[in-house]
Amino acid sequence: MGYLSERVSYLRGLADGLEISDDTKEGKLLKVIIDVLDDIAISVEEVEDEQKALLDDIDDIDARLEDAEDIIYEDCDCDCDCDDDDCCCGCDCDDEDIEYTDLECPNCGAEIELDSAIIDEEKNVLICPDCKEEIEIEWIDDEDDCCCGCCDHDEE
Repeated sequence: MGYLSERVSYLRGLADGLEISDDTKEGKLLKVIIDVLDDIAISVEEVEDEQKALLDDIDDIDARLEDAEDIIYEDCDCDCDCDDDDCCCGCDCDDEDIEYTDLECPNCGAEIELDSAIIDEEKNVLICPDCKEEIEIEWIDDEDDCCCGCCDHDEE
């Protein structure tokens, strides 16, 4: 029993102890007021319980989101302070730069900004977020245009 329900029970007991009768107009009014207060107390307690459940769910979602972010945005766990591709430990510390590309939907004309990290070159179809139509993607192989054959840099 919550704090408000305890207070309403106290009022109900006080009214019974004072022998307030339903026979008088004031007695009827006080009993109805106590009944309304009891209904309000029960409603408030239900809202508090639902709010607590929602906060617990939000905390759970937040923890899961942190786990997903850790997996998706893996940071370099090495102790080196390197900023280039020639890292002493072999990690790609410079891979934190996310490249974006813009695409115009041929069906509805919407501009779609694609993150290079989510582009899967194995799939040749993308769903437009605006019109929900499929967009066929033709991938261009940049390795043929590379002057040194390493394909680890953008050709200037």
